Amino acid sequence: MSESPHTDAALHCIARDDTASGGKVICVTVTYGDRQALLQLVLDSLPAQGVARVVVVDNGASWDVAASLAARHGTFADVVTMGRNTGSAGGFKAGIERAMALQAGFIWLLDDDNRPRPGCLDELLGAYARERETVPGDRLAVLAFRPEHQADVAAGVPIRHINARQDSFCGFHVLDIPYKFWRRTRWGRPRGPVPAWVRLDVAPYGGLLLGREVVQAIGVPDERFVLYADDTEHTWRITARGGRIVLVTAARIEDLESSWNIKARFGNSFAGWLRGSSELRAWYGMRNQAWFDTHRRCRRPAICTLNRLLYMALLRLAAWRSGTGDRYALLRQAAAAGRAGQLGPRQEKAP
Repeated sequence: MSESPHTDAALHCIARDDTASGGKVICVTVTYGDRQALLQLVLDSLPAQGVARVVVVDNGASWDVAASLAARHGTFADVVTMGRNTGSAGGFKAGIERAMALQAGFIWLLDDDNRPRPGCLDELLGAYARERETVPGDRLAVLAFRPEHQADVAAGVPIRHINARQDSFCGFHVLDIPYKFWRRTRWGRPRGPVPAWVRLDVAPYGGLLLGREVVQAIGVPDERFVLYADDTEHTWRITARGGRIVLVTAARIEDLESSWNIKARFGNSFAGWLRGSSELRAWYGMRNQAWFDTHRRCRRPAICTLNRLLYMALLRLAAWRSGTGDRYALLRQAAAAGRAGQLGPRQEKAP
């Protein structure tokens, strides 16, 4: 990444000029249920970042979001009321559309428990300016660092092992097995420093900074995903067309609440699938990931099938050892639905 101090400074100024129709940064976040306390901590941190405005999507919250935020934040907070929980896909779709209508130059996506550390947006804008020298704006996004979610990056795993291989299933590929064993030995345990930046194939919503041009090019999230992997599919559209997503480790975000299936809580992905809370969340997560891996990541069907069969066999073994056979059966059904291309809401109560 080449250095260009003058572009860093110029873009930094544009981000703070909320009268500049092409440059202002509008944050988009989605909230639901009773998460007011978490959301307020996030919103309170945004003015100091230089955000011009925040779009808050009320995705079935149990409190009066519009009235409460108007009283505390005035016109800084723009509320989109969905009337029910439409999942992350429907919520972020509505929020991005609203930010575009408000003439955002940049859209910064945050979960309602993602509190940016001081200087986070400055780091993202600086990285964006540097990358923009060689990458068109309609093919570029930068991502803030969440150590809990980018655990391999935080641990110093070699960059070549960060992105999932083509033809993998749920991040599993048979060619990665030797390294998975090696990294658990005292000789292979990751010790490398955290890199300044990492190129990613896909990214989560939380911490993602998009220019207006890239949204116009790739569109909005597919609401048929409802919940989970909708961010994976949405951001895949950037790199699939030759674009670039850059994780900027100097741009830090604090996760105020851990995700339901995060590896750090369970030790491995199998335990996360089998013991993570909410069967419906597990079903959507597996269905959508299976859809993505089958219909977007797979290039060699025979290798894809091998990886899927091995992964599901290991998942079944883990279920047998932990007495979670019912959850495994649910996950197997979800994977089959995803492979068959069945998207849309499941006919059950929303999470």
